[in-house]
Amino acid sequence: MGSIQAIQKDRTERSSWAEKIMHMRIIAVGRIRERFWREAALYYIKRLAPYTRLDVVEVREEDPIKEGREMLAHLGGGITVALDEHGESMSSVELASWLQKRIIEGCGCINWIIGGPDGLSQDVLDRSDLLLSLSRMTFPYQLARIILLEQLYRAFRIIKNEPYHR
Repeated sequence: MGSIQAIQKDRTERSSWAEKIMHMRIIAVGRIRERFWREAALYYIKRLAPYTRLDVVEVREEDPIKEGREMLAHLGGGITVALDEHGESMSSVELASWLQKRIIEGCGCINWIIGGPDGLSQDVLDRSDLLLSLSRMTFPYQLARIILLEQLYRAFRIIKNEPYHR
């Protein structure tokens, strides 16, 4: 199985709809080292290719303030969504609706930020346009990335009225 970077470079499968509509950037603390997490992430990155241009930026695990500075340095334009346990909860359908509204509004880029084991710095939280909670439970940050990827894939399938969501 290829690396995340190799998948990102292989843009030949992406449709023109995705090229024109949305760019997403996941900015996450830490590299996924375990094979099973990496394979799961790559599975959804491949599945997302027809719907969006997706880049994954991994920052080194340090203290949250240093991580935050590096994460903020990677932000492009667009909307920034930070995953945070105190954020807003959404169902999959609500996330799809939220995402569809951003597409209709012409938002060209959404930055998704995933902190490490010590969470996100206050600077990152303050800079975010939306704080999103995946659950009231705590997950390893590697699993949080996979859950986010799966939910983004599910959201695009819902938006396009394609089978998957049940």
